[in-house]
Amino acid sequence: MPTRSMTVRTLLAAAAGVVVLACSGAAAASPAQEPPPPKPPAAGPPAPTILPTVREAAVGLPGHTVYRPADLKALRKASLPVIVYGNGACASSNLEGITFLTGLASQGYIVVANGGLDEFPVPNTPENTIAHPEALLAAAHWATESGQARKQFDGRADTTRVGVLGHSCGGVEALAAGTDPLIDAVAGFNTGYFEEPVFGGYGRDRLADLHTPTLLVNGGPDDVAYHNSIDNYALLDVPAALVGDTAAGHTGLIAGSRPPRAGRWPPTGSTTSCAETGPPGRASSAPAADCAPRTDGRPSRRDCRCDAP
Repeated sequence: MPTRSMTVRTLLAAAAGVVVLACSGAAAASPAQEPPPPKPPAAGPPAPTILPTVREAAVGLPGHTVYRPADLKALRKASLPVIVYGNGACASSNLEGITFLTGLASQGYIVVANGGLDEFPVPNTPENTIAHPEALLAAAHWATESGQARKQFDGRADTTRVGVLGHSCGGVEALAAGTDPLIDAVAGFNTGYFEEPVFGGYGRDRLADLHTPTLLVNGGPDDVAYHNSIDNYALLDVPAALVGDTAAGHTGLIAGSRPPRAGRWPPTGSTTSCAETGPPGRASSAPAADCAPRTDGRPSRRDCRCDAP
């Protein structure tokens, strides 16, 4: 059943994307310390791991779409972290990533994506493409500060945890927006600044202004952003993770499409494990268990390649 398989894979990829976003607050705010003792289990049935979701317009914020859990009243007040999302090609349509974004929302996140509810992709060329990180920041401010968003989310948004995420050119938007003090974590899929500034003058010098944990994910050598992601990761001076799915190509983790030369998909769930439990370190092409600790004194980070078995 290829369609269902594609959906599961993109949902798992979405889960990988939220690993850094979910734990970024503690990572950014304090040095490493002993984990607290486990809490006793709460009374009653466990919360579902995949929540039903809705996709709707962002009230009072034209040109943006909201993905969120459907039953807000079943969730605690201020319990849903906010993710703002930039589309591949810096597009004004989020339809390509609809399954990925739904997957994020199903894990208990409010996602505000660039692009209106009914906007379709408009063909463009890289040389004519302009990044708009200000659109992501507008979404972040709207979600955390406006009365309209407070009403739309029924007070369930956790306005103290805001992540920015993007794919390809949208990842450039995310990296640029991530320098804003409002942002608590940055994640970029199949992305990275080029050696020379592009998309309106955005270049690698901006990486020095990032101040939060940063996750970069590439799709292996067939990903056109593969080398950019590696080069950008090497320049980061914040806690960071570099994760690779060697068979995903440039769009496989977002749109679920299989790259032409891929023999088969690796289980994308290993990407989640790699980012979440892989030891701090750097490895050229190694599973999480083989990542070696850093010895150069730079911030603790994780670099794992999740290969197909």
